[in-house]
Amino acid sequence: MLTVQATEEGFLSVVSKQWPMNPQIAAVGSCCLLGVICSGTLYVANVGDSRAVLGRLVNATGEILAIQLSTEHNAYLEEVRQELCAGHPDEPDIVVLKHNVWRVKGIIRA
Repeated sequence: MLTVQATEEGFLSVVSKQWPMNPQIAAVGSCCLLGVICSGTLYVANVGDSRAVLGRLVNATGEILAIQLSTEHNAYLEEVRQELCAGHPDEPDIVVLKHNVWRVKGIIRA
């Protein structure tokens, strides 16, 4: 996935340059939604609050159906919280619930 890697490298370059003047930039969150068609198969990947939805025309009725292809990937989901805790065993407060909002490293809904 060279496109994702190039995007990540570009973001890290911007953060590195702006860090001395604007350290809050390291706290900026992001979402990524990627769709790729390969040999007639659609692959979807996402992280964050993005959700892939496919619109499909029903010929018999002319209606357009929305078909959800992915779900959100954020700290509101128990599975994601467990994944974060497993990936950061030395950080017991990697995910915390504060004021009824899940936070990752203190940042809302990462």
